Amino acid sequence: MKRIIFPLIALLAVVSCSKPGAVVNLDLKEGVATNVELYRLDYNRLSFIDSLATNGNGHLKCKLELRDKVNPAFYYFYHNGTKLAGVVAADKERISVSADTLGRYSVAGSEDSRLLMQMDSLLAASKAQMERVLAEEPEDMNLQLSRIYIDHKRAMLRQVVGNPFSITSAAALFQKFNDQLYVFQEPTDVYIFTSVRDSLVQKYPDNEFVNAVSKAIDMRRNADELEEKISNAVYGLPEIKMTDFDGKEHLLSDMFGNVILLSFWSIAQDEHKMFNLEMVPVYEKYHSKGFEIYQVCVDEDKTAWAASVRNQKLPWTCVNDGLGLVSPAVAAYNLNSIPTMFIISRECDILAKDIYDPAEIEKIVAANL
Repeated sequence: MKRIIFPLIALLAVVSCSKPGAVVNLDLKEGVATNVELYRLDYNRLSFIDSLATNGNGHLKCKLELRDKVNPAFYYFYHNGTKLAGVVAADKERISVSADTLGRYSVAGSEDSRLLMQMDSLLAASKAQMERVLAEEPEDMNLQLSRIYIDHKRAMLRQVVGNPFSITSAAALFQKFNDQLYVFQEPTDVYIFTSVRDSLVQKYPDNEFVNAVSKAIDMRRNADELEEKISNAVYGLPEIKMTDFDGKEHLLSDMFGNVILLSFWSIAQDEHKMFNLEMVPVYEKYHSKGFEIYQVCVDEDKTAWAASVRNQKLPWTCVNDGLGLVSPAVAAYNLNSIPTMFIISRECDILAKDIYDPAEIEKIVAANL
């Protein structure tokens, strides 16, 4: 009896301790040994997981870990900065991927991975079309860009509506062409977000992508409420009270009566540092006439922020409360991307939002002083 029970107990222990995961077999068409980087998509960022190596025939086999048996995970394989392939891994799946080093690939063994491949391929093609139009600068450039945007959004909408119970539908809602242009960014898109959330929440009640969709719905609804409050308020704008790098407190309301550029940014964005440099002469030209800049940094590292502001020698009001994305100011202005900018009139009306060209900002400022 002991000889029977003991192996059975050992077998049960092995089964109970096995971690959920999926197996991926990746074959590179070049058929040579090379390094491959593995990343996991954690809703809004890629997290490096491991450095892998294919054998002499360009093949590798790996197990992708999952936090539980219910929720799938998004993984991407990269080589020298180029995305080779992406998969959506569910427990006990065996996924086969064939890829080249230019980012073209095929996948088998996972329907969600096939949908992800289709979604990523469509976005890559739309981005390439936009880049080509921007490079050629035709007379109807804006019209062509708008058509590409609309066509891609329609394609994504068809994919979302056609696959309501696929976790890829939640990920599709957060596609973006660049840091400022999301595919689904119109106020009315809240209905699409709600439909996706309602379809997925029963199947994935504790999934980070489904939770992110719920938060996005709340943010959009809060944004509508904020616009209503602004239109009905005397001064119309939520107060911001923060300190500069010397510890001096600054109120946004102290600037009311001037034309104000309210800017939310991060020192990690090199493009915004260039924007700051180009805004200095605009500020110096119009400051004496009633132009102010109130610039809020959303980074938690106040020391690095203070050093950056000093190095850039920014002449306007720069503040930071060190709370990052949980800052009350971020919530009050319902930010869903960084950078975000508001141009505010002397009467505290919002004249424009998210204009990143200093020349365009100067035109608006000059016209309203």
